[in-house]
Amino acid sequence: MRPILEVKDLTIRYQDALEPVVKDLNFTMEEGEILCLHGTSGRGKSTVVWALTEMLSEYNAVANGEIRLGEKILRYDGSAGGARVFSWKDVALVPQSSMSGFNPVYTIRQTMMETMKARDCEGHHGNLEDRLVEILRRVHLEPSVLDAYPHELSGGMKQRAAIALAILFHPSLLILDEATTGLDLLVQAQVLGTILELRKKHHMTILFISHDQALADAFCDRRIEL
Repeated sequence: MRPILEVKDLTIRYQDALEPVVKDLNFTMEEGEILCLHGTSGRGKSTVVWALTEMLSEYNAVANGEIRLGEKILRYDGSAGGARVFSWKDVALVPQSSMSGFNPVYTIRQTMMETMKARDCEGHHGNLEDRLVEILRRVHLEPSVLDAYPHELSGGMKQRAAIALAILFHPSLLILDEATTGLDLLVQAQVLGTILELRKKHHMTILFISHDQALADAFCDRRIEL
C-alpha cells in the first residue's frame, strides 16, 4: 500500500539567501499516523509547511523536489510558482498563532461560512447549519459558539474553533503548526486530547510541527528531525 504522503528530495531556499533552509528532506506518512516534524527555531519547520500548502511564493522562496499526496503529485522545479495541485480538501492547516487569526468583527459562524465560500467550489448538500454544528461537536464545542465573537472565547475554545475550521472539508492531511503554543498545560492537554479523538474516530493523518521534543515523543507516533 502506498503511503498517504511522500516527500522526496525537498530542498527549499529563500531567494535572498545563498544556502537552502531545508536540504534533501525525505519522509513518508501512513494513513492515520501522527508524525512530528521537530526542530529548533530557524530550522525550516514552517518553511516545509509552506511547501506542503503551496505557499512558498508568498514568502519569496523556491524549491526543488516532489510531494505526493494520495494520487496527486506536486513537483517543485526551482520556479517561483505555478498552478495549484492540492486543495483544502487535500491539505488543511492550523497555523501558528491561529487563535489570533480570526477576524475580530466576524462571528465564528461568519468565519466558517466565508471559508466554505472561498474553498468549497463544489457546493454542499443537506442542511448547512447541521454541518456546522456537527463539526463543532467533533472538537467539543457547543452550537452556541457559532454566534460568538473571537474575544468571547477562551484560548482553548479558539484553538478548537481553529481546528474545526481546518477539518471542514475532511482533509486527507491535517497540519498542526505549533498548535498548542501559548496554551497552559491543562488546556494544551485538552486540545491534544481532542486531536487524538479526531485521529481515532476519523482515521486522520496528522503532521505535527513542534520545537518541543518531550511533547513530540508523548503525542506522536514518531518524529523526524530538521
